[in-house]
Amino acid sequence: MRTLNKSTLMLFIGILAVSTASIFIRNAQITLPSTVIAAGRLAFATIILAPFSAKKAIRDYSELDRSKKIRIMLAGVFLGIHFLVWIRSLEMTSIASSVILVTTTPIWVALLSPLLLKEKVARGVAVGLIVAMLGIVILFWGPSSDSGQQLSTQSLSGNLLALCGAWMAAAYTMIGRDVRNAIPLRSYVFMVYGIAAVVAILFSIPDLQTIQEFSMEGLFWVLLLALIPQVIGHTLFNRAVRQMPVVYASIALLGEPIGSIILAWLFLAEKPGPFDLAGGIFVIVGILLAFLDKREIADQSLE
Repeated sequence: MRTLNKSTLMLFIGILAVSTASIFIRNAQITLPSTVIAAGRLAFATIILAPFSAKKAIRDYSELDRSKKIRIMLAGVFLGIHFLVWIRSLEMTSIASSVILVTTTPIWVALLSPLLLKEKVARGVAVGLIVAMLGIVILFWGPSSDSGQQLSTQSLSGNLLALCGAWMAAAYTMIGRDVRNAIPLRSYVFMVYGIAAVVAILFSIPDLQTIQEFSMEGLFWVLLLALIPQVIGHTLFNRAVRQMPVVYASIALLGEPIGSIILAWLFLAEKPGPFDLAGGIFVIVGILLAFLDKREIADQSLE
């Protein structure tokens, strides 16, 4: 019981930490391009983890067979693209729409698993998929704020980028599923973050050339982004979910978009609109139905 209470506390702190990501990103976007923010987040996270993980990670990686090495590289590529498109989406649409759409990763994993991993879809998962898809449609086509204005082309593009972020995360999850069992989590995370950082840096080069001078305030927000949601949040979350029943851990995944929306409301005065709330409820209920039936969890919390 004491272990479960400790895990619950770690899980709560981890969810609170990862929920701050969109707030830090919005503040950093005032002075820095989104690609640079993505690159900085992943690069700083890799640097922070290096003293604790680099030596062992390199040794663990060298002991893998060629197939698993390629999978780790592909997982890093998809993770890098995930952050690039999701952070860009926050420039173009509401935080509520962006974080809910990008959190639909479990839905796409469940949808693609029968095709790519030959896993059967239970009836409850199928019902959850249908409910969540309805929520995605509501989020996609409804007004993206509480103003009641019709969805603009920019907001629609932002919603699409957030959805692409979920697709990239789904690919990252499925490609890395077997590899995560082959090496320690810390080594896997360090390698994947490092590869994702290289990908993001390559995409950020054109934007880097347009920056006249770096904003120390912007770099401060990026450093917080790497430290709090990326390193602290995900470390606590991943440790907690491995010490508690998978059903509770799966449900806890849904706390991330809820936390992000509340923080955006409190600190950015960005109140979710009725379509955000309605679509979000359908998505969350759909994921909940799927998880309660499937009784398993993948490492899908990225933000």
